[in-house]
Amino acid sequence: MLRRRGKRTLTPAMLEAREELMQSPSDCPDKYALLNVLRALPRTLGLSRNAYLLLLRMVEKTPVESWEMLKTPFIYAHNSTLMSWTGLSLTALRRAVRDLADAKMLVPCDGRNGQRGKRWQGAEGEIQVGFNLSSLRYRWPVLLEKLEEEKRRRSQIVFLRDAIADLNEMVRRAADASGDQVIAMEAARIMRLRRGTEQTDTLTGYYDAMKMLLSEVQMQVMPVDKSAENTTLTAQNDINCTPEAAPMDANSGTHYTDRKNNQTLNVVVAPKRRNRIETMRCAGQGDQSDMGEGRERSALRGFKGTAMFYLSVCPDLRDLCPTSTPSQAELVNAAEQLSGQIGISYQSWRVGCAILGQFESAVAVIVMAARREHGETIRQPDAYFRSLVDRGARNTLFLDRSLYALRDLHAVERVDMVPPPSRMPRFRSEKRGGMRT
Repeated sequence: MLRRRGKRTLTPAMLEAREELMQSPSDCPDKYALLNVLRALPRTLGLSRNAYLLLLRMVEKTPVESWEMLKTPFIYAHNSTLMSWTGLSLTALRRAVRDLADAKMLVPCDGRNGQRGKRWQGAEGEIQVGFNLSSLRYRWPVLLEKLEEEKRRRSQIVFLRDAIADLNEMVRRAADASGDQVIAMEAARIMRLRRGTEQTDTLTGYYDAMKMLLSEVQMQVMPVDKSAENTTLTAQNDINCTPEAAPMDANSGTHYTDRKNNQTLNVVVAPKRRNRIETMRCAGQGDQSDMGEGRERSALRGFKGTAMFYLSVCPDLRDLCPTSTPSQAELVNAAEQLSGQIGISYQSWRVGCAILGQFESAVAVIVMAARREHGETIRQPDAYFRSLVDRGARNTLFLDRSLYALRDLHAVERVDMVPPPSRMPRFRSEKRGGMRT
């Protein structure tokens, strides 16, 4: 750290930022592209609120043509002007400038004698005094990486919030059926809390709490067996009712006369016309099974993969699985959390589970995560997953091919990691090497 009396104290970060200006930047983004990225990262840059607002105002005040190639984006403004832009006091302004300089977001250029605050607008060929914003060009790759991380984090937040809302709907229905208002109020409290946080760990805790509430309320709602009551009531009716006064049955016909008993028993062999539509509609409503079972062939095409295989081709699952040897249900739950991390929305996950099935959807997520792990670029993960689901609905999805390729690639990586065997020295036998006497 360079301390000079009456002049600006230069930290190592500020000195590095000054040295960077002597090198050519990797990219030169335009003004509005930089502004869009900065506005999307209010909490990720590691700046204070005042420093972040000051940086935005400085970039907004620069001319558009100053961000072109071979030009320098520069801000010339007195302290009073900067204070009017941001509404900060002089002390807060100086602290914000210090934060931006330490973060290498700008390079302060002081007066001719090196004193800070002595700013003057130099003419052509002279040194301008103010703030050089060219350092943002050198921060551009880092800003893009942080933007991708922020997008993944936000998609995971949306995924967890939607999952909590879906569980809350089931908890509310079960609580209304059982009459348990305590669980219903607790679920409503979690629904309010999920909107007040953007921390993925906190939302994961709320999701686990909602799952526990669902399991508790499902244990309380037990099906009532009314077969004994119906049997007793039928026996009492049989005892009290004589054959002449017994209620008519569809098979017995009229019981009070033997004449003109021409009722026929209508047996529906196959539903026709409107009856067929109603029958199919009722069957569709009553069938709560997986929609993926109606497809002709599975997307796995008979591929047999163990849990250890999926953990080996996708190491990110190890942190999400509760055990080292997870079951199929635990693997599906881990893949559901992984889908939110790689950018798949909860709605797309539910559609995939309805069409492909939970396990095949989990395998599709594992394949996508493994491809990203090996360096492949998936620009729109949500749209890519929906395209896989669409192909699975048309029986044109072949997950077995991707799994075979990942297995071969993993085998090659394991071979590369194994060190070559050391050559053992060969020992000569004493009997063969010795001389006969």
